[in-house]
Amino acid sequence: MTTEQNLTTEQPESTLSADAIRKGVNIPAKGQRRDQRRRRCLRNLLLVALTILCINAAITSLLISWRAPVVVSFDMKGTVDRFTGQLAERSLSEEQTTALTERFMTALGDAVHAWQIKHDALVLVEPAVVGGARDITEEIQSTIAEKMADGGW
Repeated sequence: MTTEQNLTTEQPESTLSADAIRKGVNIPAKGQRRDQRRRRCLRNLLLVALTILCINAAITSLLISWRAPVVVSFDMKGTVDRFTGQLAERSLSEEQTTALTERFMTALGDAVHAWQIKHDALVLVEPAVVGGARDITEEIQSTIAEKMADGGW
């Protein structure tokens, strides 16, 4: 072989017989192989992109369901009304009533916040919940009662 023959990139032409032509043998055009490879490459690329998209969707839905807070309800009005009723039963001065009310409101806020943090929950007031949420009113009221009792109420 000469160096001239090594440098040529042309494919040798195939010889076709008359029988092959009669049987309908397709002769691939020069660019047809390139188009086939391009289609195969695009198909593989689309499959990889679709696989990555499915994996991302699965991971996202898993993270959303894992991090979704629990929704609970709390009867704030009932709790405040109960405290007000207990406060009205006692004959206290205005300063004592104000001090107890401030302590109660602080204990209420702290109890709800602590329960929310501990249980990774979203606490809604009872009128905002149509149904299906767990009621934590008794738990919060008992926590408030313990905090108020510690203060000598």
